[in-house]
Formats: sequence, C-alpha cells, structure tokens
Amino acid sequence: MLFWHLLAGAFASLSLPPLFLLPAIFALSIPLLAYLKAESRMQASMIFGAAGTGWFLASTYWVSHSLMVESPSLWIVTPFMALALAFVLAFFWAIAAMVSWSFGRRPVARLFWFVAFFSLGEWARGFVATGFPWNLTGSLFAVDLASLQAASVIGAYGLCVIALFFALVPAFWVLGHRRFAALFLILPLVLAAFGAARLANSSNGYSPSESMVRLVQPAIPQADKWDRSKRQRHLDRLVTLSRQGDAVPKLVIWPETAFAGFASRNKSLLDTTIRNATQNDGVVITGIPRLGGRRTLLNSAIMIDHSGAIKAVYDKRHLVPFGEYMPFRKWLPFLEPIVGPIDFVPGENNILMRLDGYGTMQMLICYEVIFAGAVIGQEMRPDMMINITNDAWFGQSAGPWQHLVQAQMRAVEEGLPLMRVANTGITAGFDSYGRILGQIGLGSQGVLDLPVPLALSPTPFARFGNLGFFALIFLIIGTAAWLDLYRSIRQ
Repeated sequence: MLFWHLLAGAFASLSLPPLFLLPAIFALSIPLLAYLKAESRMQASMIFGAAGTGWFLASTYWVSHSLMVESPSLWIVTPFMALALAFVLAFFWAIAAMVSWSFGRRPVARLFWFVAFFSLGEWARGFVATGFPWNLTGSLFAVDLASLQAASVIGAYGLCVIALFFALVPAFWVLGHRRFAALFLILPLVLAAFGAARLANSSNGYSPSESMVRLVQPAIPQADKWDRSKRQRHLDRLVTLSRQGDAVPKLVIWPETAFAGFASRNKSLLDTTIRNATQNDGVVITGIPRLGGRRTLLNSAIMIDHSGAIKAVYDKRHLVPFGEYMPFRKWLPFLEPIVGPIDFVPGENNILMRLDGYGTMQMLICYEVIFAGAVIGQEMRPDMMINITNDAWFGQSAGPWQHLVQAQMRAVEEGLPLMRVANTGITAGFDSYGRILGQIGLGSQGVLDLPVPLALSPTPFARFGNLGFFALIFLIIGTAAWLDLYRSIRQ
C-alpha cells in the first residue's frame, strides 16, 4: 500500500511549477483517507512519509543533475542522491502525520489537526538544519498572478495552509462533509478575486528618473565555468553583452560567480573587464568568489565602477549544504568533485548596496531568495532586491523554473521590485506586485534592459512577517478543538 501513497504524492507534485496541473493536488486525499484509518502513529507516519517521498522525488529530481555536470562518472550515484534528499524532506511530512494522529476523535477534526501540524512542518522546513523550503504546497498559487497576491498578507506558508485545504476537498467530500468541501474549493477563488482587485487598483510606477538596469545572462556551461583556459573567452562574452546597443544603462548586473577568479589575484584583469563593459559613469554588480580573513572562502557580490574602484561588497550569508560546504566531509569523499576541497564560509553582515538614481539594494545570492520572511532586514528596507544565481548546475529541468517562482513570491510578499540574474535560466525582472517585466529563456544568452519599478509601502507580510500564518494555525486548531467538543456536547 505504501507504494500507492508514494505514487499519489508524486502525482500530486504535478500541481507545482512549472507544470501547474492544479487538480493533481487532489491526489493527496488518498494518503489522507488512509491516514484516518491508521491504527498507530507509526502507521500514520509511514503513510505520509511515503507520500512525501513521492512528492519530493518527483519534484526535486533535478538536484542530482549537479553530480554529473563536472563528474559524469558519478552518474551511478545520482538516483541515490535524489532519493536521499526526498527522504530528508519527507521526514517533515512523516513527523506532522505522527504528531497530528494523536489529536482529534472525529475524522473531520483529525483532518483539521493534520492541516495545522502539516503546515507547521512546511514552516519548519525553512530553518531546521539550515532550511530548505523548496516546493512548498503553496507554490501552486503562482499559477496565476492574482492568486499569488495573498502572499502579501499571509506569505508563502499561509498559502500552504490554503493549498492543503484545497487538496483535501475530495477527502471532506468522501467523509460526507460537503459544506467544508465546497468552502475549501471556493476559497482559492476568493483569494484570486482579492488578488485581482489588488492588481486592478495598482499602479505601474517607476522611479522618478526612470533608471534602467541591464541584466546579463551569459549562458556559460557549468562544465566550462571554472576552466582557466576559457576564462578570457567567458569575460569577453560578458563584455560584449554588456555593451550591446547604443545606450548602456548605468547599472549592469552579472550573475553569481560571473567572474570565476579571485579579485585579489586578478585585479588588472577585473579592472580591464569592467572598464570595457561600462560607460564612464557605469557600475557592474557581479558575483565573484572572495578570500576573507584567515584565507576563508566567501561567495560574494561586488559593485565595481568604471575606474575599477570597489564601491560595495556583500557576502552570502545562507550557504547551500552539500553545494557550498560539506557537512560530514570526511565520510562523504565522493562528493568532493561537486563541493570542492575547501568549504565556503557564510558572511556575517547584511550590507545594502547603494547607487545614486537607484537607491538601496538588497543582494540575495542564489537560494537566499527562497526563505520567506528572511530576505530583508526589517530595520533597513531596501528600494530593490537583486538575486544573482547560477542555475547551470541543473540543466534543462524544472529546477530553474521553481527557483524563478520563489523569487517572484518574495517580490509579492515584500512589495519590492526584484531583479534576478542567472548564468543560465532564467533571468527576469519583477515589479512590486510580482508582475514580470521581461525574461531571458532557460539556456539562452542575452541582455534584458528594464526600468526600475517603485517599491510599495510595506505590505502586511513585510510588517508582521509570518504572524498571519500563525493566526491561521490558531484558527485551525481552535476549529479542530471545537469540532471535537461539539461531538461531545451532541453525545
């Protein structure tokens, strides 16, 4: 039977980006109905452990592609890597099922308890063991910009609550609770109506100076990226793209580790490259590895002007485990070709970049953009977010599309424009409502010149963070307790 629950979870994941087959989410009702009949916590845990494994195996399979990019001989390990990640993420589903099984005497009440603990599990994925809140159930609302607007109030985790209730519509129907089924079927439409009204009353404002930004996607294959013999060729490509056309915007942005060498060891090469890529008053923001104190390795972004002066530096604070550093390194030597022999260390401070005509900019390197409620500091709200990344590790897969959607959700949550620049797939710009301003396709090279939209006043989510999400959780717990109490009174 566990195989069928695994299959149900895998099928349900088709509701996620980039496919957005929304009815597929109803398949989660299959393990839910089995969960209601479980005879022990362990059985309940195994049911949703299997469903979660299917969900994540089908939707994060692309992570294993990184093993083969630079070390094709490791192809035999890729299925195990994909399965290991799915097991780790499914553990949160399994724990939620185990804990919630102990609550609720009526089946309908137990469903509400399950939604509460499952949603808390999705939230916990954002910070436990450094966090990996990828492919949250609420991501399905990115299917339409109007339905995504609710994230400005309740955030991505609040959308997970709504998505799960929507997924359980068949379960409520089978249990005979038709009113609940109708309510949770209509609820996403209500959110979409709210979003449509919000968008209808929005403006398309841009900064007073109509400042333009150029986003450069060089599409350099990951297998070639660190090849020193090809470094000049790669830099020439960046320069050619950056100087394309008659008018070059003052601000040019290159992707993560666009300059694949240390600035301290390649100062003249970096200065020449930037000078060739910019006009006299221009600056480039580029990703670059950097040596810190005690020769520590940092994944950084620098702003450098036409004369070669470094105007600002940001060091990535949230590193990717098994990507930028290796936990348990001595026990996993076969992963060294991917991570490298030396671990990166996290940056210690969040420093906003500033540029006249553009205001302040919050840098987010790679997957720092996926953490809802943790992308900006509340005490220093920026005018724009900039996400530089290198998705070339993951080839022509669902991964870059999923990453793009999470960047879009941060723009909606925070009410801030976001410029996303990828080495390859997918470079794009979003305004403060998450409206896409333009994009460069996956695997393509090119430039994108975009006006910088105005930031909104702080959204409810920007002001209060996940308070709206926790309010929903308390409401669900209260409803579950009332349903059980109502049964007792009726008896």
